Amino acid sequence: MVNLHKNRYILLKLFFIIFLLNVSLIGNALTIKSGQVISSDGKVYDFASPKEKELLIKKSKTEGKSIGVQNKNLFLIIEEKILHIPIEKIIWSSDNQITNLVEKKIKLFFENNNFYENETIVKERFVLSAKKLKQLHLLNKLENKISKRNSNGNYVKFYFTF
Repeated sequence: MVNLHKNRYILLKLFFIIFLLNVSLIGNALTIKSGQVISSDGKVYDFASPKEKELLIKKSKTEGKSIGVQNKNLFLIIEEKILHIPIEKIIWSSDNQITNLVEKKIKLFFENNNFYENETIVKERFVLSAKKLKQLHLLNKLENKISKRNSNGNYVKFYFTF
């Protein structure tokens, strides 16, 4: 009887250890970086799945909107190719860091896609959009803090034109 009880105890410990190992492996398998998404096919993609990218490009052609925010990324569509930067990299950067980040991304993007024209215009447009996005993020944080402090019914509204 004592032997059977010891065996159960050992088996229970072993089961628990195996369970903990499996849980940690599952947790690591589902870890994705900022700006990545899990598609319906189960694969992890930067920015968007191929289907989402195709829909964005199609929408850009029909509606003329080539810049926006999707899946926590700022994106720009150029000749059916998509340049994107995770919002997390933008909102925690200074203006100079944003400019440098965008310049590096655009340089790589143009080199990888063999684009040679209008790099300066694209760079200026994307830097301006990234800085506006950061300003909007900061304003939203400020407005949320003020709303929490003014729980007595006073409201402060911000109106900005970009």
